[in-house]
Amino acid sequence: MQKRQAAVGFLITRSSRELVRLVTAVKIRWRSRPNARAARINKIFIAGCARSGTTLTQRVMKSFEDTFVWPPEARHTKFYLLDRQENNLVIKRASRSFAHLAKLPADIGLVYCVRHPLDVLRFHTTADRWVLGYDALLSLRKAQPVRDIFYVRYEDTIADPDAVQQRIADRFGLRPRVPVSRDGQRPIYSRSLRKWERNEDYRAYLEGQLSPAVLGPMQAFCREFGYDMPAWAGAAE
Repeated sequence: MQKRQAAVGFLITRSSRELVRLVTAVKIRWRSRPNARAARINKIFIAGCARSGTTLTQRVMKSFEDTFVWPPEARHTKFYLLDRQENNLVIKRASRSFAHLAKLPADIGLVYCVRHPLDVLRFHTTADRWVLGYDALLSLRKAQPVRDIFYVRYEDTIADPDAVQQRIADRFGLRPRVPVSRDGQRPIYSRSLRKWERNEDYRAYLEGQLSPAVLGPMQAFCREFGYDMPAWAGAAE
C-alpha cells in the first residue's frame, strides 16, 4: 500500500513539473512573438565568467532610469516571463548560462564582462571552468558573427565607474538616474586587482592550475582584451 501511494505521489509530482514546463514554454513562445511587448522592450543580458564583474555591472545597470534589474541570476528566457512596466529589463546570467550563450536570441542585447584571468581563478572558479566560459564566448561569436557584443572590463569599471556607465548608456540608449560613484552603495575598491603579484600562496595555487590546455586559451584571451601575462604564468615571448 505504501509503495503504491509513493508511486502515485511520484507520478503526480512529475506530472505537475511537466505541466509547469509546458506552461512556461507556451508563455515564452507567446511573449516572444514579434508584436508582443516583451519582444519590443530593451532586453540586456549580463554574461561573463564568475568573478569577472557581472555583479558590479548589475549595480551599474541599477543606476539607469526606467530600468528593472532582476535581482537573482537567471537564464535569458526569464525576459519573456517578467511582467514589468519598465522599458528596459536587465538579467544577470545564471551559473550554467554559458552552455546556452550561443543560442542567445538576436533581440537580446549582450553585455559581456571580462577581467584578467589570474584575478578570476579562485578556489571556487577553476581554470577548467574559466576555459568553458571562454569557449562559450567563442562559440557565440562563431554562431552569431554579426552580433554586437558590448564588452566591459572589470578593471575599467573599478577605475572609472561613471565613464563605464556612460558608455553603457550610449550603447543601449539609457538615461543615468545617478552617477554610479554617488549611488549610495558601498565604495568600489581596487584592492582585489592583481593579488597574484602580492600573495605568494595565491601565486602557488595559480601555478598548479595553469596547464598547457589552459594557457593557450588564456594567452589568446589576454592578447584580445589587453592583459599582460607574467613570465611565471607562461607569458608569450
